[in-house]
Amino acid sequence: MVLGQFLRSRMALSKKEISRSKFLEDGICVNGVRKKVTAVLGEGELVEVRLESGERTSPQLASSENELVILYEDEDVIVLDKPAGLAVHPAGRSSLAGDTLANRLACYLRAKHEDGVIRIFGRLDKDTSGVVLAAKSRTAAGRLERQREAGSLTKTYLAVCCGVPPEMEGEICAPLKASPENRSRMLVSEDGKYARTWYRVLRSWEKNDECGEASWKYSLVRLRLETGRMHQIRVHMAYIGCPLLGDLIYADAANRKPPLIDRTALHAAELKFCQPFTGERVQVLAPVPKDIARILDVVIE
Repeated sequence: MVLGQFLRSRMALSKKEISRSKFLEDGICVNGVRKKVTAVLGEGELVEVRLESGERTSPQLASSENELVILYEDEDVIVLDKPAGLAVHPAGRSSLAGDTLANRLACYLRAKHEDGVIRIFGRLDKDTSGVVLAAKSRTAAGRLERQREAGSLTKTYLAVCCGVPPEMEGEICAPLKASPENRSRMLVSEDGKYARTWYRVLRSWEKNDECGEASWKYSLVRLRLETGRMHQIRVHMAYIGCPLLGDLIYADAANRKPPLIDRTALHAAELKFCQPFTGERVQVLAPVPKDIARILDVVIE
């Protein structure tokens, strides 16, 4: 078999990845010797490929030594557990210092002398807790992006909602766009971008207020996204009359009491993807944080 064919069919490398490797020192080797892709392989020969690691992380990105919770890591990807209240990235390109998930990750990687570019997939709102996936190289990032487009990279969320959806399981397909009055707020609109959310009610319950004068209905809902529009879960659940508990933007005043939590009750609980190079299926779970578990009065496995 010709080496180039082997790289594409057996190692699942793209033409672009092979092209980049050809120009790296010892980029494509057979039995330790650099070879052209036109070389013919013999039985039992060892093929090694060095893949481009991408750009260097910006030296201006300051390190933060605050705690970084790692749920999974290998040489190509890292999965983190983001606490609620922590931003994923600094606000704006000119603000590279401070305490964000990116700053904490920069500190961790510099300590390991792994200062390659980091690309984060599926950013979470500052208030949202849970799993965040990052790629350590351009090549790994490209492969994860293809998984996301194909639907094999999935993230599952847990949310506590005010009210109970009309159906115990279903989908919400409603296009979204930014509000003309406030670009940081999304709304359902016929001329918006396609957006689809699947949900399943795991449990529902009622709670009386402290005076016993009103009864409030809540539900714990598992959600999965086909698309990843800004605030998609929050807007879609409010659209069907079940805004997320603690959401100060999309829940009306009547749904903000009693104050059971001081943030939007949304948690990215599970991530599934394939290791970019081995193809091994990876499942990562993020424990339910205490503020949401306290509402449920249970520990969710």
